[in-house]
Amino acid sequence: MKEPICQSCGMSMAAIEHFGTNSNNSRSDDYCCFCFQKGKFTDDKSLDETIEDSISYFDDYQKIDGRFITKDEVALKERMKISALKRWASHENTHQEYYKSVNRVVDYINDQLASSINLSDLAGVAHLSDFHFHRIFKAIMNESPGDYIQRLRLEKTSFILQTTKQPLSEIAEQIGYQSPHALSKAFKKRFGISPSVFRKRPAELSVAIREPLENLLLHPEIREIKSQEVVYTRIIDPFNFSDAYTKAWDKLINYLNISGIPNEDYQYLCLSRDISTITNPEHIRMYACISTAKKIKTSGHFGVQTIEGGLYAVFKYKGAYDKLEIVYCNIYRYWIPQSAFQLRDNMSFEKYLNSPNQVEKDDLLTEVYIPVVPI
Repeated sequence: MKEPICQSCGMSMAAIEHFGTNSNNSRSDDYCCFCFQKGKFTDDKSLDETIEDSISYFDDYQKIDGRFITKDEVALKERMKISALKRWASHENTHQEYYKSVNRVVDYINDQLASSINLSDLAGVAHLSDFHFHRIFKAIMNESPGDYIQRLRLEKTSFILQTTKQPLSEIAEQIGYQSPHALSKAFKKRFGISPSVFRKRPAELSVAIREPLENLLLHPEIREIKSQEVVYTRIIDPFNFSDAYTKAWDKLINYLNISGIPNEDYQYLCLSRDISTITNPEHIRMYACISTAKKIKTSGHFGVQTIEGGLYAVFKYKGAYDKLEIVYCNIYRYWIPQSAFQLRDNMSFEKYLNSPNQVEKDDLLTEVYIPVVPI
């Protein structure tokens, strides 16, 4: 008969004294005495912390079964083994719920940025205690909730300063600051100069260029669109990882169990809440999205966002996706300054009309939607 193993650490439980105890002091058949005593786990470590402990005694290179393997390879083997155990199967469900909670909070912050945002209220949106919410939010977003909100407000301020003539008093009200003075002080601390000096300096988004990008139709169709819901997953650090887009799309397509080819039932989009010339690459908020008439129940890394309806300038571009950053620069620097429109406070997004699996990269068709309002 095969020896049982602990469903927490994976240790073989060869003798009776190796078994843990339930709350009534009976023997636990699932967990060892080091992990489980009197019906409780002896630690509250995460899966990652458990794996880190389990490999802590390994050298950077370890000889196993006649060959040298790296510590990273050992960690991967441990993850595959431990994540399949009973304790961590339920932990993984909890982990997915944490992502779902943080997604809810991020969507709430995006929608309420102009309002006073109480950090305890955010914990309520996440359905977590204040302590656990702050810890989990920072682990997933690499920023505290307060730092995240402050950064979004100041980056939005810089965008408005570069693209409109709104006075600072209006901007402060628009992004949730109590006074222009408070905004000016925070802005100078973040960017090193005052808002007035920042506005006077030539900016990449506001300086028109002489020639538009080839294959970009800079005579957009002005379209009024209705609000629509999309299922999304975040594209993690897309400017530093070349496979970030592919990973996000593969995850989303597999989650929805669809073919991955745009058709009349599904629309494929990418949303952006930031401008890459303002936001640090690791903080860019970009989302792979699929629009469908079906109601989808989301969990974990996946959520539902609403693309707000309204007026959009729709540019049609034929060419490789890696030129899309140049497309946006051409729109912001060439079309906007010479048009009868200014940018509207909303997300831009792309709609993909065909697939890299169907056509060559130079034949890819993309519609770029820029939210606008007449001047």
